[in-house]
Amino acid sequence: MVVKYIHISEDETGQRLDNFLLKKLKGVPRSLIYKIIRGGQVRINKGRSKVSYKLSKNDILRIPPITTTENSMGISRKFLDNLEKNIIYDHKDFMVIDKPPKIAVHSGTGLKNDIISSIKSIDKYKNITPVHRLDKNTSGCLILAKNYKAASFFGSIMKKIQKTYKVLLKGKLPEDNIIVEQPLINSRQGGKRKIVVSNPGKISKSTFIKIHEFNYLTLVNVVLDTGRTHQIRVHAANIEHPVCGDRIYGDEDVNKQLLTFGLDRIFLHAEKISFVYDKKYIFESKLPNDLSNVLDNIRDGQ
Repeated sequence: MVVKYIHISEDETGQRLDNFLLKKLKGVPRSLIYKIIRGGQVRINKGRSKVSYKLSKNDILRIPPITTTENSMGISRKFLDNLEKNIIYDHKDFMVIDKPPKIAVHSGTGLKNDIISSIKSIDKYKNITPVHRLDKNTSGCLILAKNYKAASFFGSIMKKIQKTYKVLLKGKLPEDNIIVEQPLINSRQGGKRKIVVSNPGKISKSTFIKIHEFNYLTLVNVVLDTGRTHQIRVHAANIEHPVCGDRIYGDEDVNKQLLTFGLDRIFLHAEKISFVYDKKYIFESKLPNDLSNVLDNIRDGQ
């Protein structure tokens, strides 16, 4: 990066220095422009200037090398770099990403650093859209469509996309395999939206497969035949084995106890996803370090 010198033309005269730099330095935050002007790094005719200075014809403007930790949308470059490293597969029509925990797929108004907005800020991914969703605190395999063709296709095969989750449940399951087929419906309880088991409701099926038992917990794989909102969480709670770390449908006492083992989010990880597009695809996501560490701590504490 080098120092730039700009010779102010007649057409550029009369502009405020800060506004001129905002146009010239695309993607640089206003706050950083103010900082380099007030710090004397921007020079006009070899002298310091104020942000409100109005440019004159033949002024010589010196602009220092500028590095910024954010892109033009205010998204951290480090965050973007890490997100790109989490791309499991990059097809011309879609991508599969290993979604980190504690990051929303699609944020609400005024938030940034959600998955979709962040990836869209990379020019080649500007048309990206989620095929399905994972809750903010859920990690693992997430499919994103790059164009309308792919989004439409995945929408048409949604019921054929096979998903497997790794989940830690309260208690010991009475059987190695438990199939839960219970209809789910949106409900409002105390002014808050919750999903409940109820007839009539949308048909929902989850299969819980035991992997390992601890003293008072069970690690399972959950295979979904349907993909309803909060399906695993509600089905698990309804068979009296709620998901550990679940603050809506879970057991408060168990959640508090597991905090001492380092579990500060729901233990729900989208481990595997498979589907047919132009061929059969199977993708897997390794259990992230925070959840692996929780299991290690539980084993050590037995």
